[in-house]
Parts: sequence; C-alpha cells; structure tokens
Amino acid sequence: MFGGQTSFHLVTDSAVRTGRVAEQPQGTTVAGIRPRLALFILLTQAVMVWWVADSEIARSISLICYSLMMTTALYLLFVRLLRRWLTFTREELLMGYIVLTATIPIIGFGGLRFLMPGMGFFPYFSQTQPQWSRYLPYLSHLPILHDPEAIRALYRGQSGVQWEAWIIPIAFWSLYLVLLTGIWIGLAALLHRIWIRQERLTFPITVLPLQLTDPQDDLLRRPLFWLGFAIPAVLQSLLALHDWYPAIPAVQLKVTYVKIPLFQSPPWNAFPDFPLGVYPMAVGLAYFVPSSISFSCWFFWLVTRLLYVVGAAFGLEVGDTAAARFPYKEEQAAGAWIAFALMVGWGARLHWKSLTRQLTPDELRTTRLLGWLAVGCTLLCALMMMVTGIPPLFALMIIGVYVAYVLSGARIRAEAGGQWTFAPATWTPHRVANAALGTQNLPEGAIVAGGYFDLVHVDIRAQSLPYLMEGLKIADSIGLRWRTVLAWVAIGTLTALAVGWWSSLTHFYALGAATAKSNAYAMWKVQYGMQQMHSLASTRVAWDRSGVLAACAGGAFTLLLASLRMRLNVFPLHPVGYVMANTITMNAFFLTFLIAWTAKVLVQRFGGSKGYRRSLAFFVGVTLGDIVTQADWALMGKIFDVPIYQFLT
Repeated sequence: MFGGQTSFHLVTDSAVRTGRVAEQPQGTTVAGIRPRLALFILLTQAVMVWWVADSEIARSISLICYSLMMTTALYLLFVRLLRRWLTFTREELLMGYIVLTATIPIIGFGGLRFLMPGMGFFPYFSQTQPQWSRYLPYLSHLPILHDPEAIRALYRGQSGVQWEAWIIPIAFWSLYLVLLTGIWIGLAALLHRIWIRQERLTFPITVLPLQLTDPQDDLLRRPLFWLGFAIPAVLQSLLALHDWYPAIPAVQLKVTYVKIPLFQSPPWNAFPDFPLGVYPMAVGLAYFVPSSISFSCWFFWLVTRLLYVVGAAFGLEVGDTAAARFPYKEEQAAGAWIAFALMVGWGARLHWKSLTRQLTPDELRTTRLLGWLAVGCTLLCALMMMVTGIPPLFALMIIGVYVAYVLSGARIRAEAGGQWTFAPATWTPHRVANAALGTQNLPEGAIVAGGYFDLVHVDIRAQSLPYLMEGLKIADSIGLRWRTVLAWVAIGTLTALAVGWWSSLTHFYALGAATAKSNAYAMWKVQYGMQQMHSLASTRVAWDRSGVLAACAGGAFTLLLASLRMRLNVFPLHPVGYVMANTITMNAFFLTFLIAWTAKVLVQRFGGSKGYRRSLAFFVGVTLGDIVTQADWALMGKIFDVPIYQFLT
C-alpha cells in the first residue's frame, strides 16, 4: 500500500514460530528495524518534541494532552496522503506511530512539564510569599536547582539556559522517569497478550490508526468519512475565526458549567454545576466503545452527582472542600482506581497459566525477565524517594499507588477510550500515603520531598503504559514483533527526554516560567501542588479516618460491580463506569458519552451490525477532523506568529 513495498522488514513472533520467515530481518538492522526507519522515527520525534515545547509553553496550545495526540494524528494523515512517495511499508509506518505515541508524552503534563518550573519554586517565591521560607532548610539535599542566578533566570526569562546548574536535576529526574518507563515496559510485556487475545478488549483509541491505514478499506474515498471530517473542521475553524473577528458567528463547543434551572430549591440545588459542551473528538472516540461501557460511564456520573442531593436531604454539608467533603468524590475515586488495578492484576494471574502454554521458551524467558524488570524498577523508584528523605513505608506506598493509578488508566483506555486519561486529581499517591499512614510523626523534610515527586505523580498522562498497550494492540493486528516494539519504546524514551530537556528549558529560560509569556497552567499546577504539600505539613494528623473509609467504600463498590458483572450475564453496569465517574475525564465528557451511546444504540437498532460498520467511517472522520483542525490552527499560529484560540477549557 505504501510506496509500492511488498516486503515486510519487521519480523513477527507468529511468523518466527511457524517458520514462514527468518527469525531476523535480512540486511543491517538497528534493534530489529531498518536503519532508514530508525532515522525517520528519531528525526520525526525530535521535530515533534520541539514543536510541542514551542506550542504548549510559548503559545498555550496543548498538542499532546489527548489520548489521540495532535502531533501523531497529523503524522498518520501525512503518511497516508504521501504513501506513494514513501519507501516504507504500512507496518513500518505504524511502528513509527507506536514509538512516537509511547515516547513523546514524557515531556508533557506529569513528566517534564511540571518538573521544570518546580525546580526553583521555594527559593524564588519565598522572596514574595513568606509562607514558603519555612521549607528552605530542607532543600539542600534535594535534586533541584540551587544556583540563585539560574533560579532567577528560570522564572523571569530573557536568558540562556545555565546548564551546569541543571546537571543534578536533569540526571536525577531523568533516571526516575526512565525507571517508571521500565515499569510500564515490564507490565506491558506481562499483560498485552492477556488483554488483546484472551480478554479481547476493544482498545477504542486504536480504531483510527488501523482504519486510516487499512489497505483493504480506503477511508479517503468514502463520503461518510469526509462528511464527519467536515463537521468539526467547520465548527472549530469558526471558533478560531470568531476569536479574531467577533462578528463571525460560532457555536461554543468546549465545556461550560451551568446550573440546571429545575434544581433551584433544596435539596436539589446541591446538584453540582452541569458540564455543557461537546468535543467532537470525544464523541468519535466514545462511539467506538462498547455500549454497555459507555452507558455505565454516563449513568454512574449521574448517580455520583445525585449523592450530593442525597447528602443535602439528610442535612449533611456537601461539597469538595476540606470543611464539606461529602460525598468524598476524590476519596471514592482513589479507592476505585486502586481496587480496579488490583482486580486487573488478579485477573491476569488467572490467565497466566494458559498464556505460558502459548509462548515459545524464548518468549517466556523474555516475558519473565521484563516482569522482574518492572519489579526492580519499582523498588528503585522507592529507593530514590528514600534518598530524598521519604521513609521506606511511605515510599513503597507512594510508588505502589502510582503504579495502580497508571495501570488502571491503561485498562480504562483499553475498554472505554476517552479523550483524556485523568487519575484522581487531589488524592495523589503522596496524599493517599499520608492519609493512610498519617503525618503526625512524618518529618517535614519528607513532606517537602513528597511534594516534588508529586510533580510527576499528579498527572498520569505523561506515562507510556496506556499508549504502549494500544501500540501493542496495533502491533498484534498487523504482525509487528512485540519485543521490537518494546525495545524501540525504550530507545525513544531516552531520545525524547534528551530533546525534551533541551527544547523545554530553552523556552522556559527565554520566556520566564513565572511571566505572562509562558503557559500559565504548568506554573499554576506547581503552585497548587505546593499548596497541597503546605496543607499536609501544617495539619498533622494520625490518619484521615473518614477519607480512608470513603476510599475503602469506593474500592469495595468497584469489586462488587466486577463480581456482579462476572456472575450475572444480564447485569448492565460495568465497573469502568464507576471508576471514571469521579474524575475530570467524565466531568468534562459526560455529555459526549451520552451522545455517542445514544447514536450507537440507534444505529445498531435500525441499521444492525452492517449499519454500524458503515457508520465507523463517519465517526473516524469526526475524530480525525477535530484533531487535524486544531493542529492546523496551531501550526498557523506558529508560522504567522499570531495568537490562536484555545480549543480546550
């Protein structure tokens, strides 16, 4: 299909077992792929990483916060349009897509993006905000910025990067992020066959790359695809033009929160503000989700919001503040995510025996080795926390909760897709450990160190496991060797970090992380995280009794739903819906899940399976049209150096 190539240069495990091809590709290879493909991937990655840094830091346009990233969606479209002139096969180009999607996020939210503006936070802001001065004595042994001039230049800008001051922070935090990637690679090796072949999860995010490059079904020749593509292209472009010229009419798509007019009197007025907005990409992705899961998502969102009404009816103080915590939304979410991860691990254990019978001795040995790699990297992550002063039990619990969050996020993506992947927002791993073990006897220096690790742990979108599992699903569908995929994700992680530190620090030092020229979200996230740390340090308690009990209740309910789902074939509710219900994802995309579920039910009711298959082209077009339109406007902003409408809330 691509470039007239008929040879396949990436050897599959199934092909090796059946003896249809040689175990190694012929000619010179680099970690299992042709040198020209390796060079193509690395050069493309470098360009994308630089573009992401420029767009997100200097222009406040988010390119990689989505499950389907704008940069890699453009990559898919370009290689599809240029297929006649490219000397790569479909399999090789999708190999590039897998590596790019699994490695570029590490420079974003929950990776380098929050770490960099946090490295000099206390010394710089203690000059104007005295409450931070109490933490200065605990900084001397931490892997952060210590040079006063490098700190000043980071936040004020108009300067070159003082690299000598960054040697220790770059080395320490790069090692930590690489160890996290080692955990994800090990878990992917253990779980991917179980999820893909034995549990047969749907992986909704993989529909677009597989459909767009399918040689048997040319989407670009189907009118339904272009109809779907045109709708978000027109609507989003009108919004961008309206931002420049207000006289141009446009329909607001991004979420705004409104009070429901019918809910004006007690106890109904306790119902939280309703998210009103439609993201075309989110509608498209939700359409690929099984109906029972999409129904559970919007159903449980409504149920958890009605708990506010129930609480108000019984005279409880409801809300999401320290004084009014009922119905303990964040705590429920934390318990649900941890229980869901435990359930995933237990389910994999039940499949392990049958899996080992399907593997060759070499594959089994590699899988076990990578499983031990995950264990070793987990312990090393805990050790790195201990080096900064965090007690061993706290360190082990923090990394354990974080692994549970990322594993649950990957499973949620494999079953329910979603435009974003958010774990519990305020009950971070650091907060969970402190709530369960108490802060009464915890050294203040340990709380400060935990605040810095929370710059990584606060957001799971930078971690590769969800992308890696989707990539291995694509690899399984088209015959790529999974060990080659994992090897190149490891290589790509190192190169993405190298280019990411350079490009991101260059932009921060040029603009100033604390100035109006730089994206405000990263700096706000650092400030919010440090305020949470300050709250923990200022309020010492034995343990958070009510919060932990609420988390246990959320976990127990998740396990109950899973048990009912397994035992009763007619039970309509899926635990994924409850796990997602109290997260930012569902709060933003409740309406899109409802729209997609309604559309899918109607199509299947009146068009059957044939009608559903035909409709996929339309929703692939909707999804791609939204991503590409936003990316094109971002490129236009860069080329012409003009401000661009922010498509996200």
